[in-house]
Amino acid sequence: MTKNLILRPLTESDIDEIASSFNIIGWNKPKSIYESYLSEQSRSIRSVIVGKENGKFCGYVTIKWKSEYPFFNQKNIPEISDLNVLPHFRKNGIGTTLINASEALAKERGYASIGLGVGMTADYGNAQRLYVHLGYVPDGHGLHYKNKPLNYGDQATIDDDLVIYLSRSI
Repeated sequence: MTKNLILRPLTESDIDEIASSFNIIGWNKPKSIYESYLSEQSRSIRSVIVGKENGKFCGYVTIKWKSEYPFFNQKNIPEISDLNVLPHFRKNGIGTTLINASEALAKERGYASIGLGVGMTADYGNAQRLYVHLGYVPDGHGLHYKNKPLNYGDQATIDDDLVIYLSRSI
C-alpha cells in the first residue's frame, strides 16, 4: 500500500520532476501549470499536496479554497480541482490518501464539506468509482460545462470541462 508515502506542500524544487514525470507518459502538463499552482499556494488561493513514494513523485492533489463553480462558491465549499496519480503508482491507495489529506486540511480550516468535479468520459472511470467509494455524492445540479449547467437540448464538447460535481460532509 502506501507505507513509504510522504505528503507535503508543493515547493519550487518539485516542479521539474512533476512536469517531467507527466511528459514521460505523454500527458500535456507543462511546468507553467505547477508554477501557477505554486503562486496560488503562496497567496492562499489554492493548496497543493504532493505525494512521494520512496522519494519519487507519484501524484498530487490541489484544493481551491474559493471554487469557481457557483454552487460551491455560494455554499463556501472548497473544491478538490486536480487529482493526479501516475499510472504505475495507481491501485495502491495513493489517490485515497491524497483525498483524505485534502479533507483533513479543509476540516482543519473549519469547512464542513468539500466538493469536486469529475469528468464524464471513460478516462475518468477510476476517479468516478473512487469518489463514490469515498462517499462523494452528486450535488443534484446535473452536468456542467466550464462551470455552467447544461439543460435539455444543449450541446457541449466532450472534454475535460464536461463534469458532474460531487460533494461530501467532512
